[in-house]
Amino acid sequence: MAEVTLRNVSKVFDGGKPAVKNVNIDILDKEFVVLVGPSGCGKSTTLRMIAGLEEITEGDIFIDGKKVNDISPKDRDIAMVFQNYALYPHMTVFENMAFGLKLRKFPKQEIKTRVTDAAKILGLEEFLNRKPKALSGGQRQRVALGRAIVRKPKVFLFDEPLSNLDAKLRVQMRTEISKLHHSLEATMIYVTHDQTEAMTMGDKIVILKDGVVNQIDSPLQLYNFPSNKFVAGFIGSPSMNFIEGKILSEKGINFKSNKGSLMLKLSSEYEKKLSGYLNKDIWLGIRPEDIYDSATTQIRPTFNQIEVNLEVVEPMGNEIFLYFPLDNIQFTARIPAREKPDQGTRRQLFFDTGKLHFFDPQSEIAL
Repeated sequence: MAEVTLRNVSKVFDGGKPAVKNVNIDILDKEFVVLVGPSGCGKSTTLRMIAGLEEITEGDIFIDGKKVNDISPKDRDIAMVFQNYALYPHMTVFENMAFGLKLRKFPKQEIKTRVTDAAKILGLEEFLNRKPKALSGGQRQRVALGRAIVRKPKVFLFDEPLSNLDAKLRVQMRTEISKLHHSLEATMIYVTHDQTEAMTMGDKIVILKDGVVNQIDSPLQLYNFPSNKFVAGFIGSPSMNFIEGKILSEKGINFKSNKGSLMLKLSSEYEKKLSGYLNKDIWLGIRPEDIYDSATTQIRPTFNQIEVNLEVVEPMGNEIFLYFPLDNIQFTARIPAREKPDQGTRRQLFFDTGKLHFFDPQSEIAL
């Protein structure tokens, strides 16, 4: 397989609006890297530039150490799996999977061997003589995967391949693609807007916003140590809660929200980190799972309890989401489903002050 390197890659479309700005990414051999971000962030454009389907405005792309800026897509030794499968409706599954090899004049026996081997990996052996219209969405996506596998490319590229599938099939196909990555030991680059796909599949995640890379890291590092407020809010479901306030020094260091709905006594470890923000505005972030219900948790806090009004209580089976206002901002807590609190009641909650995140109000960089 191969390494893929992007150096100062930018893309400006007609009209002068930049879609991708100065992107630098190092993708290692056999690594599974996910490009993720909201719609319009430049992730698909970046993937298409790697594939050669989109011209680069500035910068360089290297595959296996070779600069490929001016090399056509068919000569880059990559295979791409698209969102809409892109299967030929008049061809059988076998013919669809074999088509690229026939164009490259592979011997018939090698084509048969490669297609048969790929069909075994993907569980498509009994469908080789069927046409795409006789297959389910998940089976069609496996055929598209098989067409890529038979090529034995240096790099696999996936452009939101699961977005047309229902929720159950998406989970199943996520697992199949992850198993495929391990069995093929392939370099894979995967584009999605779904942060759950990114967190569960990627060895490394690249988070983009407005064409700019905001952070590149492993899933757990992104989750625990987001580089800025955007990354913190994008990764995690439900997303991180944010509230603006000030850092005060009153018998220790404290956070007080602007309208006074939240007052937290912080541990001494925050003093050095936040010393430059005394009496200044600051953003506080906390994940829903780090807010506990004092009536049901095993933990017994000594301070930082707050009383809230539960506007919505949402049972999810193995857990419950609690929605409540603080400073007229809706907060979410995520608690185990031991006891379902009643909607509209008052409840004592407390914040795990060891899991707080703070962000500069201007730059939104994590402190």
